Amino acid sequence: MNPGRSPHGASTDDDLSFADKIGHLFEHSRDENGIRYTGKKIAEKANRLGYSLSDAYISQLRTGKARTPSFRTVEAIARAFDVSVTYFLSNPDEDLERVRQQQNYVEMLEVTGSHLAGIDLGSLCPETIDALIDLLKLVKAQAQAKQSEGPDQAESPDATARLPE
Repeated sequence: MNPGRSPHGASTDDDLSFADKIGHLFEHSRDENGIRYTGKKIAEKANRLGYSLSDAYISQLRTGKARTPSFRTVEAIARAFDVSVTYFLSNPDEDLERVRQQQNYVEMLEVTGSHLAGIDLGSLCPETIDALIDLLKLVKAQAQAKQSEGPDQAESPDATARLPE
């Protein structure tokens, strides 16, 4: 099993439900003896790992009768099948890209001392976030250039950093 990928091999398949994904695990995963897992075996394995999960609830998830498991339940099932919880995400590549963008943003904030107060970054499209990161990188480069010029040159009018037009 390839954690973080959809059952059909594509890295993004938003149409698969949780029931489809868990069903794929039951169909294609095997225990250490090469035997397919049952709901009872997965529940027992999850419970040995410290989770509280019943075969009946797993059955409801497999049939789609239960549609919104808690994160703790998803984690229990993922650990029992020995896959990453990202396997169950609708689009793990997109989520990982957003995390990368947020890390870049935080790094730029730390270096530049700038921030985008009042902006909900979660509501921005990835292209806009990338543009903001690029702008902050420019501010960072200009701040570093000012620091390397020394205090006398940095205060002169000609040393003022300008944004490209």
